[in-house]
Amino acid sequence: MSTLLRRPSAQRLRQLLKTSCEVFQTVYNPDNIRTGNKILRRKMKGPAAISYYPIESPVKFRHIRAAFPMFEFPNVPDEHRIAMNELYVVMNLAIT
Repeated sequence: MSTLLRRPSAQRLRQLLKTSCEVFQTVYNPDNIRTGNKILRRKMKGPAAISYYPIESPVKFRHIRAAFPMFEFPNVPDEHRIAMNELYVVMNLAIT
C-alpha cells in the first residue's frame, strides 16, 4: 500500500492554481472575493445600442422652411397647439 500516491498539500495546490491562472490568463482569486470580472468580461452593449438608432439628419424641417419662404409648409404641431388653446379658452368661457 505504500506505492499509492499521496494527496498534494494545500499549499502545493494553491501554487498550482496560481500557476495555471498565469498560464491561462485568468484571475487568481483564492479567497473567492467578488471582483466584478464576470461583468467586465461581457460584450459591450454600447455599439449595439448606437447602431439601433438611425443617424440623425443634419438638415431639419425648419432649415427647409427657411430656405424656401415662398412656399407655405404646414406646421402641424403648432396648428394643433393653437387649436387646443382655442378649445381651452372656449371651455373656460362655457364653465364660467
